[in-house]
Amino acid sequence: MPMTLHDYLSDVQTFLADSSQEMLDPQDIIKYVNRARREIAIRTQCIRVLTPITGAVIGGSVVSGGSGYSSSPTITLTSPDFPSGQGPYPNGSQGSVTAVVSGGSITGVNVVYGGAGYWQPSFSITDATGTGATVTPTLSTINQLSQGKEVYNFSDADLSPFPGVSSIYAIQSVSILYSGFRYSLMCYSFSTYQALIRIWDNSWQYVPCVVAQYGQGTNGSFYMYPIPSQAYQMEWDAYCLPQDLITDLSVEALPDPWTDAVAYWAAHLCYLSLQNFNAAKFYEDMFNRRCLGYSNAARVSRAVNMYGRYGGGT
Repeated sequence: MPMTLHDYLSDVQTFLADSSQEMLDPQDIIKYVNRARREIAIRTQCIRVLTPITGAVIGGSVVSGGSGYSSSPTITLTSPDFPSGQGPYPNGSQGSVTAVVSGGSITGVNVVYGGAGYWQPSFSITDATGTGATVTPTLSTINQLSQGKEVYNFSDADLSPFPGVSSIYAIQSVSILYSGFRYSLMCYSFSTYQALIRIWDNSWQYVPCVVAQYGQGTNGSFYMYPIPSQAYQMEWDAYCLPQDLITDLSVEALPDPWTDAVAYWAAHLCYLSLQNFNAAKFYEDMFNRRCLGYSNAARVSRAVNMYGRYGGGT
């Protein structure tokens, strides 16, 4: 079972020998528990996500309402055009909407089911009497490049598909999907980018091949070159921080076994606040050993190919 806030509080109070809550206010312990969870996420990089490059239909933008429509025209959404291969819908999921009609014109859509696996869908509208309406689907936030946009903030990424995840603090790689390929961009320091690459910044637009990070932590951002000529899907391999646990219903994003280490760092902070530096040092050492031990256990070594080199030839 996932750890809850109550579980963490109970463990920390056991380490403090303070089940009666006489030494520390539980609200202070909750604060230390959440600081411990962030500490683990940063040290171990155990919360890692790939930002979404497809989404669900969440509405529709009326380009032209048309005229003469009945009260119930048929509006059909195309099939998922970019299935992710991931659960729960590896092949995508067909969405459905109904039209909103007023005075014979289509004024909007009601989303019955948003579906999954959409990148550039479209609507088709059929009706016995109406004509001339054009409606374009609106999707949930997708991590993508925009035409003419050079700078992309870590905070721009939609993390709602990942319960319990708060924000991105570091990115391992940036990949772009173009012409059927997913390729990773060359990453330079911002100083090199500024001096040798960005000098050609406004000369042309195309598919980016170079990226440079500016800023660090949750305020980080990426600069892209060449500046994008159109929208392209962009996938970040990102390390994230967890959302704070507020109640026992809050979602824990930290995976096992690292959850077992939370109480040790929280106890370390508690003893620091009590000016008991010997106990604080003891629990800091316990925490360090467990973080290292869990990381070593989880990151097993692997042979790339168990059968040696593949292929023939002389």
